[in-house]
Amino acid sequence: MMAIIYITTSNEEEALEIGTFIVKKRLAACSNIIKDMKSIYWWEGNLENDDEAILILKTIEEKVDEIITKVKEIHSYENPCIIALPVIKASDSYLNWLKDEIK
Repeated sequence: MMAIIYITTSNEEEALEIGTFIVKKRLAACSNIIKDMKSIYWWEGNLENDDEAILILKTIEEKVDEIITKVKEIHSYENPCIIALPVIKASDSYLNWLKDEIK
């Protein structure tokens, strides 16, 4: 089954670094980066208001745990947001391409 992994990063450069690393390792077939996101959240008792970037990885379910482990190793955050979501439907041709690109 296909999965989408949503990750928040400190900035576009970190998202690019992580996304490139994961795709080069063939753990995901594609990464997308959305820069200039505003995040408001609680951290250690303080209400934070930060600029971040979103990294989206397209992969298969079997690679999710390995991706989470690798991302946590290289991410700058102590507790990064890494959320895997199942994809309920994708075009057959896209899914075939995705599977062919992941080792």
